[in-house]
Amino acid sequence: MGLKRLITIVLAVAVILGFVYWDYYYIKPVPKPELWGFHDPPVLINMSWQKNGSVEVLSLTSGNASTLYGKVMEQLQNIGYSMSQGNWSRLTCQWSLWESENRTYYIAYNGSKFLALRGSYDDVIKATNRVWLCGKPKNGTLVSSPSPWKAAEALALSLGSELMKYNISIDQATWNGPLPDWYLAKFSFKIKVGTGVLALILVYSNESEVKYAEYLLKKRDRSLRFLESDAGQYRALIVLKGREADVERVIELIKGS
Repeated sequence: MGLKRLITIVLAVAVILGFVYWDYYYIKPVPKPELWGFHDPPVLINMSWQKNGSVEVLSLTSGNASTLYGKVMEQLQNIGYSMSQGNWSRLTCQWSLWESENRTYYIAYNGSKFLALRGSYDDVIKATNRVWLCGKPKNGTLVSSPSPWKAAEALALSLGSELMKYNISIDQATWNGPLPDWYLAKFSFKIKVGTGVLALILVYSNESEVKYAEYLLKKRDRSLRFLESDAGQYRALIVLKGREADVERVIELIKGS
């Protein structure tokens, strides 16, 4: 075989291997979502919060107080807070109470005034006895707004119920795979198929956040498999880890249910 022919073959093989490597290992980048990583509404982050006892208070006068109020409500929901109380009897004077696992927000506006309190639930409730606008939580309407954590648990329960139809049970288990650096809620369990499949439910507010979380996890572990699901008003990423045949069986059962 001539040297030229040998070089041609080697180059051809290298190109083929390069395409195979690229196809398997290359992960197309996904843009980072706007609210990714935030635990407080970004629209309020650079404002002048003042310490008042055990809570922080933001009080300002602005011509767009109602617009700011609406923006804060939208961002609170999208970063994992759930509304528990509120008062909407007047368009020009409203307040609402928002809760997460670690922090509570009371927000209100009245004409050109905007007010926000943040801290632990008990501290915020106590603070509204001395600092409030438009109404206090004790005078509000209770709201049934499920939290991301409840959404994760409900989805896990739903999946478990569907799998039980095939005589497959699940047990709560600790996820030992990679995690993205931000999520609204998570829930993990083990599906008793074959040697066992670990499942992780990650809850987000929208599709773009789910796709970004999947991208981050793929970069850490190419063997993971992914499914998506609605989770009430949220969107969930279901991550599966285990022996390939077992994971394929679980995917088949979930998609068929």
